[in-house]
This record gives sequence, structure tokens and C-alpha cells, in this order.
Amino acid sequence: MSKLFFGSYNSYLNSKNCCKELLPGPQGPTGERGPTGYTGYTGHTGYTGYTGYTGYTGYTGYTGHTGYTGYTGYTGYTGYTGYTGYTGYTGKTGPTGPTGYTGHTGHTGPTGPLPIITAGAVGDIVRYNSVSSTWNYDAAKSFIIDHPQNKEKYLVHTCLEGPEVGVYYRGKSEVTNDTSVTVNLPDYIPGWAHDFTITVTGIYDGKLKLYNTSEVDDNGVFTVYGENGKFNWIAIGKRGHINVEPYKNKIVVKGDGPYKWVE
Repeated sequence: MSKLFFGSYNSYLNSKNCCKELLPGPQGPTGERGPTGYTGYTGHTGYTGYTGYTGYTGYTGYTGHTGYTGYTGYTGYTGYTGYTGYTGYTGKTGPTGPTGYTGHTGHTGPTGPLPIITAGAVGDIVRYNSVSSTWNYDAAKSFIIDHPQNKEKYLVHTCLEGPEVGVYYRGKSEVTNDTSVTVNLPDYIPGWAHDFTITVTGIYDGKLKLYNTSEVDDNGVFTVYGENGKFNWIAIGKRGHINVEPYKNKIVVKGDGPYKWVE
């Protein structure tokens, strides 16, 4: 096959038109890249607007009332103290050294009169009368402590007296079923104290109320009857018996002054 040679690019184009053949021409060289244009200036950032005012904080609501504190339960009974172990044998005592010489005894002065103890006025406690050589005492069984508010004073209380070995218990309870409520005295009451008297005082809540009680049973339990409401109660019982008016020739009295007891 013979090769075709063209004297010019126009001859080449004419040959294409003549022969109806689409022949690709040679690719020309790539031109040089032009210089990169300058980057435009960045515009100014606009001013930030003012922040609006914060609204007022609303008032805090009132705090609700604190509910009543529940009743404190009874303290459990303290168990019996265990037996104390045997004390070991004490070793033999060493020999006693010789006793020194006793000095001369001085002359004994005359013996003064024995003090006479008599009952004085109430409030005297125990005082000595140097004129009559007697001790005066208050027949009440008293105790003295520092005054809780005035440092220049004492606080003097006396014991409650009665013709029996008495015990008392007190507390607070509430009827909630419009009928009754059961109150339990301590577990050690049965066989230890008896013959109880119960007093109930209603706590006013806008209405006058009447409460009644049962006897204290053999288990130390009693019932309070009435409508709904709170109340205070006190139980007074007997733990033992004493001879209130004994004959002097049939008993032996121990102790001095107001602190005496029957043997």
C-alpha cells in the first residue's frame, strides 16, 4: 500500500473532503499556563449587636411546713450482766517489819456534849446550830444541783413521797379509727408491778373530747376508747408494800438525821 504525503495542512484538509475519510491530525503543543490572578481583599466583619437584658428571676415560693416527728419507740431492755469470774488466789503476805517506837500521847481534852439532831423548818436542808449544839435538818429527802441559769444559785428539789413503793410510766398515743387504741407498758411489768391507775388527758385540736380506759391487764396492756385524737397518758402502779405506821419496839432503825431506813 502506498503512503500519502501532503505538502501542507490545507492539502490535508482537501484530501479529507475529497476522500470522505476522517483522519485525525496531529495534536499541537500545550500552551504555557498564564499567571494566577491576585486574591481579592477580605471585607470587614460587621459589628456584633448588643445582647438583650436578662429578665428578672421570679420569686421563690414559700417552703411547706415540716411534718410532725414520729414518736420515739421504747428503748429495749438491757440484758442481764454476766457473772464476774473468780478472783485468783492472793499470794502470801511477806513478813511485817518491826514497828517503830510510839511517841508520847498528849493529854486528852474534856469531851464535849454529843450533838442532838432535830427536825428543823422546811428548807433548812442540814445545818448545825452552834448555840444549841444541834443539827437541824429538813425532813424532806432533797438533792441539790447547780442552777442551770443563775451561777450564783443552787437548784433544790425534793423526792415525791407516798405510803407505798410506787412506780409510774407516761407517754403519748393517738386514736385513729374513731374507736380505740391499745397501749403497752414495758414487758417487765407483769409480775413486777400491779394495781395501776391510768389517767388520760386529751390534746386539744379545736374540739373537746372525752376518753375512757380499761384496766391494765396481766400482760401490762390497757385500751383507751374515744374518737380520733391525740392524748397524753400516765400509769401509776405499786411495786411493793411498806408498813407505814410501825411500832418503835418492833423495828430497828438505821442511819442518822433524815437518811434513815428500817432494817
